This record gives sequence, structure tokens and C-alpha cells, in this order.
Amino acid sequence: METIEQKRPTGMTILLVLSLINACWNILRSIIMYFTTPIMTKMLDDGQFEEMTQSFSSFGEDFTNAMTDSMNILTQINPNYYLILLALFIASLIGVIKMFKNDKRGFHIYSIAQLCMLIAHSVFVYPLQKPSPFVSDLLLTAIFILLYYLYFKRMGMSKKTQNIE
Repeated sequence: METIEQKRPTGMTILLVLSLINACWNILRSIIMYFTTPIMTKMLDDGQFEEMTQSFSSFGEDFTNAMTDSMNILTQINPNYYLILLALFIASLIGVIKMFKNDKRGFHIYSIAQLCMLIAHSVFVYPLQKPSPFVSDLLLTAIFILLYYLYFKRMGMSKKTQNIE
């Protein structure tokens, strides 16, 4: 019996590339945020941020208020949260790379990492944000996991039918 290697659908390749870009970007972001959060907190405590907001005044009051609110939220997040995210995004990256190789274990690694990220966000970030983006984050995560699941389910079924013939 001959098994024919099935080509990955273009849509799945696009999803994998998006997940790869997301993981790489957020690995970099987590490293940067881990080191800069304590610096931002010190700047806010020393009043240096108020000096910076004066330079933003030309962008308008709404922009300045949004910057101030964002800075306040960022400085309230425990820097260890970014270490947790770093580990989870590395796991997610490993999962995506395995899925590129059609290894179903990559799907499991990716899914567990994504669900753990939602839990970490729920503990560290969502309580600070009003309104909380939990529902949109949950939907986006669920869509990616569902699409990957359906792909691997279809691939498993097509391999079985190829082996039977």
C-alpha cells in the first residue's frame, strides 16, 4: 500500500504563518516588557511621565489621556507575567513549528499554551482593563484552535482512506 503525502491547504498555511508571526512578535514583546515595566513604574513614580505627556499635548487631550491610562495599566502588571507569557509563547512557537511538519502533537502543545495564556491574562491583566477584552480574546483563540483541529481531523481521515485503498 502506498501512502500519498497530502498537500497542506493554503488557508492552513496562512493560519500557521499568522500563528508563527504572532508567537515570534510576542516573544520579543514579552522580553522587552519584562525589562521595561520596572523602568516605566519608576518614571511614573518620579513624575517623569508627566513631562513626557506635555510633549504629546499636540496630539490632543484624548491621545494624552489614552497614553496616561495605558501607562498606568502597564505599570500595575507584575513583570513576572511577562516571563510566564514568554514561556507560553515559546511553547506556542514549538507547537506551530510541529504543526508545519504535520505533527499532531504540535496542535496539542499550541492549544494548551493558548489556553494557559487566557488564564494568565485573566489573572494579571483583565482585572485592570475596563471593559475587559476576554470575550474577543477567547473567540480568537477558539477560532484558531477549532480550525487547526478540523485540519488535523481531516488529515487523519484522508490518511485512513488512502491506506484503505
